[in-house]
Amino acid sequence: MLVECPEASLSMPLHALIDASSNPGSAPDFGSDIDAANAVLLDADKTREEKCRALLAWIARHQPCLFGRLGSRGLHGIGINVCWLDHEDIAKGDLHLQHKIQGARREWKRQAAAGKAHGFLIMFNDARLLTVKPSAALVALCEKIADLYLIEHAPVEPDVIYTEAIPLELGELTLFKAGINIFYPTAHRTRHHDRRCPGGLLISVNSPGHWANSLVKHGLAPTLTEAVDRAMDNALRSIGNGGMGSAPTPTCTWHNRQSDTDEKRRNLGKMPFYIPKDHSQRDYTALYHTDVLIPTDVTLDGEVDPELSGAEQWKHLILDYITEERFPTTHVNYALFHGHPIPPEAMFHNPWPPRRASNSPLAEY
Repeated sequence: MLVECPEASLSMPLHALIDASSNPGSAPDFGSDIDAANAVLLDADKTREEKCRALLAWIARHQPCLFGRLGSRGLHGIGINVCWLDHEDIAKGDLHLQHKIQGARREWKRQAAAGKAHGFLIMFNDARLLTVKPSAALVALCEKIADLYLIEHAPVEPDVIYTEAIPLELGELTLFKAGINIFYPTAHRTRHHDRRCPGGLLISVNSPGHWANSLVKHGLAPTLTEAVDRAMDNALRSIGNGGMGSAPTPTCTWHNRQSDTDEKRRNLGKMPFYIPKDHSQRDYTALYHTDVLIPTDVTLDGEVDPELSGAEQWKHLILDYITEERFPTTHVNYALFHGHPIPPEAMFHNPWPPRRASNSPLAEY
């Protein structure tokens, strides 16, 4: 489903689009965790460094994705770079924002090539963004910030999977695919609940394959097989960990059950209660496509009923890309855990084309 936004909004600078979309008189309740973080993130007397620490502290405790939780504390060899953009940056216009984002993006990739950085966060920290509820206006804001980041793919479209390319030196320079997501405060208690965050709009980028290979590169894992097992463990623990905070409302993601044709990796050890013993390591289900940058349905309207009677379910979201198996260049899993070799001059290039999401099993299998 595509969103029809007024043409004028497509050419508006971000600061004007925020002014047109926000409702300064509203004061939504985002839960005690986000409200506490916002006390710092929206305090004009706090420095950017203090605000960044507050965001990372919130991620460490409340983000469902285990990769993000560990990386926010610098654990398990995960490094995260942050590009911080506040009200003053936004007021300076789109060219200023684009220049700052692209500079931070290049620096992140330099550190990633050495295996020192894996995740990348771009924070648009502005109190006005906390009042934009799921709507066509929010979709337009997500498109705008995505355009400032993914300049090679602008204009970005909803319901499309975009991937970033992260370099890593492994004897030769290689590129790994990375996923990109957008988080926002008003995802709270919606079908997009596990994409909630404090402080404003947040773009998040990470690659478990880049991280796994970095572990081996730096001697933090003995083999790629061991590193891939750790990546699978993180992924399994992240699914089903993004509940909406009140029973009987279910989580936004949950585990499928193992079929007769599934092949599990070796036993990964004791799992949390929300992971069934017969869980599938091939695919899982969610209320939206978790790889899509701007999933229209949940960004337009986040309402959900406890029984999920009217909610679309995506039952074929893949997990079996987490493997040391090699794939041909035409396969959707290519360059996820085995990098694509490139010359040094291509380190900042992103060669991966977008792919429109389809609520069906992948045709590539």
